[in-house]
Amino acid sequence: MNLSTLLGTSPSSLSGSKTATSQAASAVSSVPPSLEKADRRIQSDVDATTAQLSSFGLLKSAISAGQTVAHALATLSTTAAANDITKAAGNFFNVFNATVTAAKNASTGSGTTSASQSATRIIRETKTALTSDPEAQAAMKKLGMSVQADGTLVHDAKKFAAALTNDPSGVRAALATIGKQVDSVATKELASVGTVGTALTSLTQRSTTLAAQQKALKALEASMVAAQTKSASSQKATASGQFASGLAAYQTGFTGS
Repeated sequence: MNLSTLLGTSPSSLSGSKTATSQAASAVSSVPPSLEKADRRIQSDVDATTAQLSSFGLLKSAISAGQTVAHALATLSTTAAANDITKAAGNFFNVFNATVTAAKNASTGSGTTSASQSATRIIRETKTALTSDPEAQAAMKKLGMSVQADGTLVHDAKKFAAALTNDPSGVRAALATIGKQVDSVATKELASVGTVGTALTSLTQRSTTLAAQQKALKALEASMVAAQTKSASSQKATASGQFASGLAAYQTGFTGS
């Protein structure tokens, strides 16, 4: 008795059936390249936005610290000792430059262009506060301070010490003028509608949007994989059923021969 006749199929079609079973069993669910590309793009945006949020968080802290030391200059006591005045001026100098550095870092990192521009604007506005006002310029000159092109401060320690020795009240007044200018800028930048506040709000919203997009994409990928797995299982079951039916027919024919 011919096995092929009993199964009602040719050796080649039987081989094809086995091949289908093998393919169904070994099928690996995969995600289309277009979705993988979208996934990588969104993850890249998430990483950049997270980094920018961190940079602006550091910048906000630096501006807040700058506001504190600026306020200290503006409220120096008339009885403050020379050492206290020098210390207050030194704290202001260091924190001011740290703030400019934080703004530079926020402006040069990867992420949205608008956030980078906001950080650059902060550097410009802080610099302008000390260079565009005649009273502030006179105070800077008296103290031996000047603003460089990149927005950082430099100072002549000897000139400051000489001014403090010869005219302590004048030095206090000059420091108060500078402190008030920087305090005013810091207050503006830290307001909810200020440059820092607006940038942080925008970046937070972007982070939330990207997280939602990433979640939706992952759900779509999972759905596609599940559909592929179900289809592969169905093909395997169909092929297995066909082979089992043929085998049963063969066994019946063999027994009856």
